[in-house]
Amino acid sequence: MPLLPAGPGMIARDNLLSLRLEVFVRPCLRFALAIVLAASFPAWARPPAGVDPAWEEGRLPAGVYEGVPARGGTLLVRLDQEPPSLDKLTDSALAIDWMLERKVLESMAEPDASRHPEYPLKPALATSWTISPDQLTFTFHIRRDVLWHDGTPFSGKDVVATVRKILDPSVRAMHLRNNFVDLADISTAPGDDFTVVARFSKPYFLALRALATLQIYPAHLLATAGDMLHSPIHRAPVGTGPFRFEEWKTGDRISFVRNERYWGRKAHLDRIVYRFVPDPAVGFQLLKQGQFDLYVQLQPQQWLRDLEAAGLKGKMRRIKFFSPNYNWIGWNEQRPWFSDPKVRQAMNHAIDTEAIRKKFLLGLDRPTTCHFYLDSSACDHSLSPRPYDPARAAQLLDEAGWRPQPGDGIREKDGQPFRFTFLMNADSVFLDKLTPYLQQELRKVGVEMEIRKVDWAHFVQLVEEHQFDATSLRWGNTDVVQDPYEIWHSSQTKDGSNFVFFKDPRADELIEQARMTLDDARRNELYRKLGRLLYDEAPYTFLYSRPSLDAVSSRVRGIRPSVIWYDLRDVWLASR
Repeated sequence: MPLLPAGPGMIARDNLLSLRLEVFVRPCLRFALAIVLAASFPAWARPPAGVDPAWEEGRLPAGVYEGVPARGGTLLVRLDQEPPSLDKLTDSALAIDWMLERKVLESMAEPDASRHPEYPLKPALATSWTISPDQLTFTFHIRRDVLWHDGTPFSGKDVVATVRKILDPSVRAMHLRNNFVDLADISTAPGDDFTVVARFSKPYFLALRALATLQIYPAHLLATAGDMLHSPIHRAPVGTGPFRFEEWKTGDRISFVRNERYWGRKAHLDRIVYRFVPDPAVGFQLLKQGQFDLYVQLQPQQWLRDLEAAGLKGKMRRIKFFSPNYNWIGWNEQRPWFSDPKVRQAMNHAIDTEAIRKKFLLGLDRPTTCHFYLDSSACDHSLSPRPYDPARAAQLLDEAGWRPQPGDGIREKDGQPFRFTFLMNADSVFLDKLTPYLQQELRKVGVEMEIRKVDWAHFVQLVEEHQFDATSLRWGNTDVVQDPYEIWHSSQTKDGSNFVFFKDPRADELIEQARMTLDDARRNELYRKLGRLLYDEAPYTFLYSRPSLDAVSSRVRGIRPSVIWYDLRDVWLASR
């Protein structure tokens, strides 16, 4: 599942295809509704003259999808973090997904972004597939007209080699390996390298989607790639997609060029260049200078007010959409302060999350208490964020044995003062605002918090090694189907994403049952029970679902936001 820092930069935990979806109304429905409202309301009730609804709502106007696509040009994209690699097998930064999926690397099938919010699968490197009656055997029929970027023919052997590389314990691929825990065998059919047969030992509700949407790597390069970390394809991927890798200038940019031998519809763009600008102030200055065609992850103030104040309305278009994601504060249960659920509940009551949302995020985010997409029936919507209540927080801390001491008032238990360190990514604008506020609020209930800022690469290492007391990140995904196994199952404290060391046999049982439950309604009932358990145990303080706040040049056409990010195959540039 994608792991995203609570500010700039992101990790994308592809595992289990967890957490990826979007909440805006379909553009066609919204457009139709606008027509109805305009016709049925009197003039005094209509929006003021001069107000641009598309700009206000962050949706793209119909004109973006009109006209005859022109070939050529370079799309300049701002990203706020440089990825650790361009290897989806070993790293899970969301930026890797954005740059590679459906653009450089491809899968046998892909979510159909034109059918929001269902995102059913449609053929990609496979032309069709079948499922056995017991839903344990999956057969894929592979395209015969595909070449790797280096000219080598593609076949089902590449699919088999990719899965086997993921299953290799020497490869740092736990975020993907969890999808194939119950895979019994995968091979090409006898005498047919263009038919792939995968057999599972037990039912798994994500078996088809996990296998079908897996990004495929070339077998002839995997054969000498070892653990992937020292292979050329770790930083210079070779795929089958409409764009191929061109160059990586460390600390500056990564570029891709059109694949002229692509098996499908050729891309319109000549080149895509991703520039890394971590500082949002610097990035915004470059945007004002016309340095970007697509600017990803504006700060709330920048999106809501600064774009228009800088005279960019008309030159840029605002985009706002929700994907499956949520921010959280995690309390490491290995630490003596956070081993008791009463303490973790107290932390929830000590933090005024609604005030934070309105003050720091300008009310653009949506509150949540759920691991899943917040509009999903997998969420128990009766669970509201715990109210800001310092008195209740103090009471819970008293009940847990943490008593305020004379003098400084810091609480202690068994001679251990309640003094912990909050680890944060140094580039996070949001956490720069949040952490001083947390210090202030927790001090009111006798808890002392120190702040440690580290760079993103070091931050990720410390979090994955559980070397923190508390931290904040954002989980996100680029698919609508979710499995919480990697985040909450007790087995995932080692090499998984259960960073806070949450271990509960009740949660394990619910997660395991859900994995084998093929009926959506029954599975979501189990997930609602899991949600209630997480709410009571409070390993996280759930914060908000964050919208993507982007800006795109008015000359960019064919671009469409979705759960699976932007499909740049369809993007073209109008003349200036």
